[in-house]
Amino acid sequence: MNDTPPEKLSDYTPWREWVADDAGNVFKTFAAFEWFVRRHRDRLIESGQFIPRSGPGGSLVGPNIDRVVLQILREEGARASQAA
Repeated sequence: MNDTPPEKLSDYTPWREWVADDAGNVFKTFAAFEWFVRRHRDRLIESGQFIPRSGPGGSLVGPNIDRVVLQILREEGARASQAA
């Protein structure tokens, strides 16, 4: 598995588009993904799969953002089950 960040701008997608097209089954609203980003911003940025931007264009996500989000969700689930 190649986890290096993409090298071309064309490999990135506007985050709103990604949520609408690919993540709607996990993040029912865009606001739900915004909340996730606020909680995990540093990790998402470090992954190279999230580029935060301000303004009307919004942030960008890379082609492997799914893997990063899934890993975070799995870790949260594991912690929750240990705490229960």
